Amino acid sequence: MQYGKVKGVEKDVSRIVLGTDYMNTKELNRCFSMLDTAFQMGCNTFDTAHIYAGGDGERVIGRWMQERGNREKIVILTKGAHHNADRRRVTPFDITSDLHDSLARLKTDYIDIYVLHRDDPSVPVGPIVEVLNEHVKAGKIRAFGGSNWHHSRIEEANEYAKAHGLTPFVASSPHYSLAEQVESPWGEGCITISGPREKDARQWYT
Repeated sequence: MQYGKVKGVEKDVSRIVLGTDYMNTKELNRCFSMLDTAFQMGCNTFDTAHIYAGGDGERVIGRWMQERGNREKIVILTKGAHHNADRRRVTPFDITSDLHDSLARLKTDYIDIYVLHRDDPSVPVGPIVEVLNEHVKAGKIRAFGGSNWHHSRIEEANEYAKAHGLTPFVASSPHYSLAEQVESPWGEGCITISGPREKDARQWYT
């Protein structure tokens, strides 16, 4: 296994990250077996989210870490502030609410990498950066970033952070594939950097 570093996270981060959106507490033995196998192969980083299986994805990982006693060997990347059918939820209130839910489900007092699952370009970046920094200072998250955030919005957020002496986004998780995404399989608000149209985005990441 190869490992990298994420600014703000002291642990090494495995280059291969195990996604867990299919895990649930009704199949604990199967899920624990997959987590054990991945960990034994050197994968110490697990991707989950507030919405996965209605929170069960996080609950599985929390119970597994508790039973194995391995929290300090694990890098948790979880996501919050996903929109729902009624409204957009990229607000300081929803970020904070989802974070506290995730901490309880994961049976931990901190998240290694906290990622905003969606963006709302109509919302100014300032309050978002501010509330994330509050949680960093409180020790509830070590680092943060965006999933499905356009690179120009990440750049805007980081310019705000720099201007105000705050911690910036250090992680991004857009859709990236050898196949060009014609329509999003995950609904509105999904960002892709695949295909000829997204050449500028890939250059920015490079």
